[in-house]
Amino acid sequence: MFYKTNESHGLAHNPYKACLAPRPIGWVSTMSPDGIGNVAPFSFFNGTAQNPPQLMISINGKGPNGNTKDTLQNIENTKEFVVNIATYALKDAMFRTAAPEQPNTDEAEIAGLNMVPSKLIKPMRIQNSPIHLECQLTQIIDLLSDTDNEKNTMVLGHVIGIHIDDNVIVDGKVDLKKVNPISRLGYKDYAMLGDIFQLDAAWRKS
Repeated sequence: MFYKTNESHGLAHNPYKACLAPRPIGWVSTMSPDGIGNVAPFSFFNGTAQNPPQLMISINGKGPNGNTKDTLQNIENTKEFVVNIATYALKDAMFRTAAPEQPNTDEAEIAGLNMVPSKLIKPMRIQNSPIHLECQLTQIIDLLSDTDNEKNTMVLGHVIGIHIDDNVIVDGKVDLKKVNPISRLGYKDYAMLGDIFQLDAAWRKS
């Protein structure tokens, strides 16, 4: 099939996100200027550079009252955020934090998440997540939007500190089987890691 994205695709559900899968989940924790925590997952998320390490998250739509989503508002105000890696063991808590909540609501408390201080920035980290990426905002880019009152925004961050649980490090490498991250597919679907394989060549540096 082929369809123009500004016309009907004719399917029961929009296929776009299913075509971009799997997508890692950026489980973002922020803090308001008043010290109120916020946690929310975003599946338009990935790394963008290594030296120095940088990443992006895209925050789409609006909050429950038609205002800017709390995550974006907090990042705009404080210039700091943490990306916590979502795992299978934390899937229910992650999904709970995806629900829209009123401003000044700490989703971590609602989801029963234990939060611990970061080393370099003010937003807290999700204790049971095995990997945390402490980030400073570098740039916010407004993206195209089909609706005037909804924002599509790309947030770029400089990763200034990385926490890795020692229990998921094996022979000097992060063992992703031990991390057991989950990813977002299309529709209501999520996935865990399947088989892991390697590709190597003489020209590739280890």
